[in-house]
Amino acid sequence: MSNGHDFDIGNAVGATFRSDLNTCLGDIQSSNSGSSAPSTTVAYKIWADTANNLLKIRNSANNGWLTLGDLTDATNLGLATKASPTFSGTVTSGGDIVMSGTGSLQLPSGTTAQRPTPATADIRFNTTLAQFEGYNGTAWGELADGVPTGSVYTFATTSVPSGYLECNGAAVSRSTYSNLFGIISTTWGAGDGSSTFNLPDLRGQFVRGWDNSAGVDSGRSFASSQSDQNKSHNHSVTDPGHNHTIGNYGGSFGGGSGATVFRSDVSGTNSTIIQDATTGISIANDGGTEVRVKNKALMYVIKF
Repeated sequence: MSNGHDFDIGNAVGATFRSDLNTCLGDIQSSNSGSSAPSTTVAYKIWADTANNLLKIRNSANNGWLTLGDLTDATNLGLATKASPTFSGTVTSGGDIVMSGTGSLQLPSGTTAQRPTPATADIRFNTTLAQFEGYNGTAWGELADGVPTGSVYTFATTSVPSGYLECNGAAVSRSTYSNLFGIISTTWGAGDGSSTFNLPDLRGQFVRGWDNSAGVDSGRSFASSQSDQNKSHNHSVTDPGHNHTIGNYGGSFGGGSGATVFRSDVSGTNSTIIQDATTGISIANDGGTEVRVKNKALMYVIKF
């Protein structure tokens, strides 16, 4: 192919006319293929650039070429198909990327050692750390992993939120809530022993951190319960003895016995009657039916 025909068939006769026509038709048939641009151009002319394996089209101003696609990609000339396209290299979008349907967005994944040279806001899945991570412009960091299965929260309404169960001790299906069963197993009860397991029952309960060898609440196994209790203490009363003055009387009195004592004052003219006293103290039963702090009632829920 000549890749240089001007698509103008000159006046000629016989073989000369035929040769010129065949050259023109050959350029049309091969999309003006050649290693260099056609010598004559018009707006929207097609050119198969064999030097770079690119299919090009002349722009509307007829002053440059636009690349339509890659000739080495026999499927779609390097352009995205309408269904299930595959891209290589970097895809840049100047606008929003909107996805619909019930599918998913699959992110790139790799080990820590395979992290690419990052740009701010890059995200990927780290197979070494088994976590999603993002680059904040300075360092890679774990992205929020959602709420881990088995997490317990207090909820400020009586309606159980989606994705949670009330911590009410109920026996629930091991298959329906397989993720939760895989985390807590029969820690809070084996259910029927085969198809169900129990949720923790936290209704009306305070939650205390597991001691785990801290020595603060020794001897506790995980998920165990404690009854209410007061710390051991004493109530002591000290009374060294005391007297009650009943009255002063003039004159002299005879000696007495028992609890009444006659004592003369300094002048000897009056006497004071002293009554021995004993102390009777009663510590009455006081309080309610349990030990508690000031509190608010909320509902405990567990993520399944």
